[in-house]
Amino acid sequence: MEYPRCPSCGYELYDRTDQCPFCGSALPRRSLQSIGVSTNHRTKIIALVAVVILISGAVFTYYLAMWSEKTAAVTEKISEQHGLSETNERHCVENMYRILDAENEYFAQNGCYMDNIDELARFDSTLNLVCPENGESYRIHITKQSVAVLCSIHGEI
Repeated sequence: MEYPRCPSCGYELYDRTDQCPFCGSALPRRSLQSIGVSTNHRTKIIALVAVVILISGAVFTYYLAMWSEKTAAVTEKISEQHGLSETNERHCVENMYRILDAENEYFAQNGCYMDNIDELARFDSTLNLVCPENGESYRIHITKQSVAVLCSIHGEI
């Protein structure tokens, strides 16, 4: 490799410098072209890197917005389902208490409890006999000491 020389004394210049280390004369500044990179090429590289960063930022922002929107939709759906579940549970408990009231009324009239929920519905046609959450029929459990209405999801009253 051939090194550039000082224009005054001809000394080989190994380092980039503004002054000849041998004779001390001022040297013209070396251009970027002398080291193999043009200013135009360097500008293009900087512009390309800037564009890549901008595009990456835009893509990241877009996916972040989509993720945030999807998360909000899922949260809203869960909230709606939770509210619906609470409403269904409240209706279920109300239904079971109405069945118990009908059992007590039946007992007052007949001296015994009705263990068949369909027969109890004939006695009181306003009863709702299924859980609003799963659509399954309630069951009646009669012991010597108590009467209970059972729901497969919400338990027993």
